[in-house]
Amino acid sequence: MALTNRATLKAGSSGIASASVLMLAVLAAPAAAQATPEEGAAPVEDNVIIVTAQKREQSVLDVPVAVSAIGEDTLEAAQVNDFADLTSVAPSLTITGSGNKNQNVVSLRGIGTSSFSTAVEPSVLVVVDDVALLQPGQAFGNLTDLARVEVLRGPQGTLFGKNASAGVINIATKDPTAYFTGYAQATATTDEEYRFDAMLSGPISDGVGFRLNGYYSDYEGYLTNLTNDSTLGAEETWGIRGKLNADLGAIELGFIADYSESSGNGGIDTYRRLDQVDGNGNPINQGFDLTGVRPGPENRTVTINDENVNDTDQLLLAGKADWDLGFATLSSVSSYQSWNYYAENDQDFTSQPTIFQMSPYAAEQFSQELRLTSPTSGVFDYMVGLYFSEGSTDRSFERETAPFLAFLRQDWESEASTTSYAAFAQLGYDITPSTLLTGGARINREEISVRFVDNRSTPATVYEGDTGETAVTWRLALQQFIGDDLMAFGSVSTGYKGQAYDISSGFDQRRADNPIESEDSINYELGLSGRYLGGTGQFQLVAFWSEYDNFQAQGINNSLVIPQFELTNVGKLRTRGIEFETSIQPTEGLTLFGSAAYVDSTIREFPDAECYPEQTVAEGCVFDPGIGDFTQDLAGKPLNNSPDFKFNVGFDFETPVSQGANFFVNGNYTWQDDVNFALTNNPRTVQPAYGLANLAVGVGSMNDKWRVSLFVNNLFDQDYVTRIIDDTGRDDPFILLQQVPRNAERFGGIRLRLGF
Repeated sequence: MALTNRATLKAGSSGIASASVLMLAVLAAPAAAQATPEEGAAPVEDNVIIVTAQKREQSVLDVPVAVSAIGEDTLEAAQVNDFADLTSVAPSLTITGSGNKNQNVVSLRGIGTSSFSTAVEPSVLVVVDDVALLQPGQAFGNLTDLARVEVLRGPQGTLFGKNASAGVINIATKDPTAYFTGYAQATATTDEEYRFDAMLSGPISDGVGFRLNGYYSDYEGYLTNLTNDSTLGAEETWGIRGKLNADLGAIELGFIADYSESSGNGGIDTYRRLDQVDGNGNPINQGFDLTGVRPGPENRTVTINDENVNDTDQLLLAGKADWDLGFATLSSVSSYQSWNYYAENDQDFTSQPTIFQMSPYAAEQFSQELRLTSPTSGVFDYMVGLYFSEGSTDRSFERETAPFLAFLRQDWESEASTTSYAAFAQLGYDITPSTLLTGGARINREEISVRFVDNRSTPATVYEGDTGETAVTWRLALQQFIGDDLMAFGSVSTGYKGQAYDISSGFDQRRADNPIESEDSINYELGLSGRYLGGTGQFQLVAFWSEYDNFQAQGINNSLVIPQFELTNVGKLRTRGIEFETSIQPTEGLTLFGSAAYVDSTIREFPDAECYPEQTVAEGCVFDPGIGDFTQDLAGKPLNNSPDFKFNVGFDFETPVSQGANFFVNGNYTWQDDVNFALTNNPRTVQPAYGLANLAVGVGSMNDKWRVSLFVNNLFDQDYVTRIIDDTGRDDPFILLQQVPRNAERFGGIRLRLGF
């Protein structure tokens, strides 16, 4: 398919099936099988993946957006089983782990948001089957039955809304098939994970089909608690998803119901360094019991009296109706989501009951979107839409302490609500048959409110606030098709992340009356997309430059009588770089793929930032009499957990070995530069550069009725961590904590799949 042949692509919005809660009665009728290759995977034209990066089906090579379209084969070769694994196939994506799932930080091109508040939206929006998730913690779970993952880099606010200021991760699961098919798959690993997956799909009647998949996993864990000889990092999960699609002629309907639960004790930190003797040989930090614990990068043991708890349950009901009006397609997408999360953790990291905290979350949201999408067959095309969402997140927090730490006790509950109204449009005009201009804009009105109850007093103290804001984002892109196999584009777009309340310990009426100001961004891109070697290879090369103002992060509020660190607007950021990705099929049965990113993420303005422990005046930590404390200016410093360079390469090879069987082998290698996990640029919190390799080999039938594979993750047993925390006081000796992921040690496994 020539790149210029845009009119051959189906006009209209995404083929992702989702369905309306308001239309459940209608959708109770079976919904329709949309037959696509490979069990409902994304359609492919001449080896080109069809994506929905602009909310309509387009060839990935025709989209003037920096997008990584990661298909099923690449996900399998890279052993991507859960959300955090996506960092191995998307070089511009980084994730900073935490003991609390909802405080994990997802960043694109170095931009992410770290906050304890449930009212601060992330910079990177996660969308599953056309539904935007309300809280970041909802994304961290198993990825099953995927058709593809699209990573859209840079501000995407025009089409995706206010919480896509740094980008979007768009996850599409497989649709029903036009033929009966199914499989059962069992997996066992050397570190004691046992998993079972199953899927069944096919037609119910003419134009009507279903898809049902589910999974169950039980993982033993990988850290040892010496206090009671138990294992930490364990997780038991299960989930089920059902899809129904119905083709009623001019109207296509779809329905999704997705439910999952998980229960575990992961997220615990281990000691990386804990000095118990000072420079003069005097004993220090004797309150920490290190019996049997050897602090260091490879430490996998702790001594705690209360184990972590990370329990979640999640429900998503979603649906879609596409009505072909002839001149355009009218789409309605509605959703309801509910997410409950309960977290407990031992904050003192000792075998004594000194500091313990618990925090349940309850979030729910309803959304409704209407879109009118024209075909792309003429010189002019358009998409116009309306969007509404209403969500709330309840969170309570209780910290219990030993009597001598009573001043640290907390007992509060909160409710954060948000209501959004938006209208958006994107227009395309063919200046010539090979020169295309696209422009779009979105106007968004958001109203937020908070109710915070501090239960430490009798009667309880209540703080309340509400406010609203209207913002406009826009995008302009120019494309030039050069022959049939090359497209160049340039674009400029703006992003917006809404104002928010800093709902955390210490919240008072002052915070309720002064929400954090919104964050703005502008992004410039130049790109090339195309095919080579007779269409067997494809690539995308993008150069970008982004500026962020009023960046939301932790800073010092110097307007107080006693200044304190709070979430606030701290200054300006700049991120720039080059991204490249490619795939090629040089011979039948062999696919090679790779991607790389050079990202320079720099703080441009951040006065009055926190000093890191033992930072000297020569290192930039100076006393500010206006604040009454030591601060540093971070202008010119790099952003935290943003590697300068990162790449991944992989392959997938399959060849017949007998009349009815194939041999296959696939693998992936990811390497990243060193990173500093602290925004303060603390030299103690640096993770050196490292690389990870995964490999799988096996045999299977040519008709996919059976498949057996052996796999190994972290083939070279590379040790690394996903977070380092300096818990040292200003003048104290070292106390460093780290979060060690499961993949920091080599493990293998076997996978058996039977299908029809």
